[in-house]
Amino acid sequence: MATNKLTSKFCETAPAGTHFDGQGLYLLVKPDGKRYWHLSFRLDGKKALLSFGPYPKVTLEKARKARVAALELIEQGIHPAEHKKEKKLERIRETEKEAKEDEMTFEQITRKLHASKAGKVADESRNRMLRQLELHVFPVIGHKHILEIEGSELLTLFQDIAKKTNHGRLMTYMAQKLCQWSGEVFDFAHVLNQNFFKNPCRAVSKHLPKHERKHMARICMDELANFIRDLLQYKGHPTTKAAMWVMLYTAMRTISIRRAVKKDMDLQNGIWHRQPEKSDKSVFFVPLPHQAVKVIEGILQYTGESPDDLVFPSMYGPHRMMSEAAICQAIERMGYNMVGHGLRGLVDTCLNELGFPPHIVDAQLGHKKGKVEAAYNFSTYEKERREMMQKWADYLDTLIQKAKKVA
Repeated sequence: MATNKLTSKFCETAPAGTHFDGQGLYLLVKPDGKRYWHLSFRLDGKKALLSFGPYPKVTLEKARKARVAALELIEQGIHPAEHKKEKKLERIRETEKEAKEDEMTFEQITRKLHASKAGKVADESRNRMLRQLELHVFPVIGHKHILEIEGSELLTLFQDIAKKTNHGRLMTYMAQKLCQWSGEVFDFAHVLNQNFFKNPCRAVSKHLPKHERKHMARICMDELANFIRDLLQYKGHPTTKAAMWVMLYTAMRTISIRRAVKKDMDLQNGIWHRQPEKSDKSVFFVPLPHQAVKVIEGILQYTGESPDDLVFPSMYGPHRMMSEAAICQAIERMGYNMVGHGLRGLVDTCLNELGFPPHIVDAQLGHKKGKVEAAYNFSTYEKERREMMQKWADYLDTLIQKAKKVA
């Protein structure tokens, strides 16, 4: 059988069709003029086809060299495509082995970053970073040498995450946070190795879907009575139910509830010394109406013995923090389209609609003051807030009594 029948000049001007060079190699010219090299062969009695790439990127000379290499493998009973895949996997495995030995995989560097943040960043924040990267990023690139991770790979990964939904909302914010945290990992790799300068996350972040901020869903004051009724009838875990009641009685954030420990609660005097969070620089005075005190006293049977134990622990153990989703899921099971933070917004709205002074309401919720006011006004309105929250709890009592009568 004749071999090397084609010429470079013919390949440039060949009409549409199949043009054979010999030994199974041929140039396929499509009607649109695009040209591709293919090798037709038989292996184990079956027909097979191998692509060498487009012409002129793959020249006639390169295509013939590829044919020789492929035929040598075929004579040994080896499929060239499978051989190529195996060689690539071997290179990847070798690179990953070297990366692991050098402690330069994405996961290893992330865990070092997590450890380095201890004492500098709140444990809640650094643990959340690690947990989310474990869930969404490690399964895809955690095992890879950080030098082998390309921007295109990261872009695809984060774009896919942005298309997912959580509680009916696109995870665009999470995609951006994961990109931000991954960028920190690349920067930390530079700290560990001064010769490492790569950080594709800076470019990738510019091409991720924009996160559209929306106000947290909440119910209005007219629906409060129904919510109270449903909360009374809720059959979920006692600590979750208690946490929702205390949120209603205090208007504190979900994270404040989840972090609360026994030693911060002065139940005898009805005070919660909430520890600093966000922009707070000092302990925050939270008045506890006697109804809230009663709820907390009732839930202490589920906590540990130590003063440092959580007041509202996870259902999975007294020393584990309640999950971020626990309260949200409880509200959803009750039939309301509202996240945990919506309870705080509900109390804010109700207190204002009931006629309490806005500046007292803002002080209770810990809303930021303007720069000028913050510089001159240091009042926390403790007395006024104590009176307001007790009146608010008494108002909730009237709704509770009505709900019990209807039930």
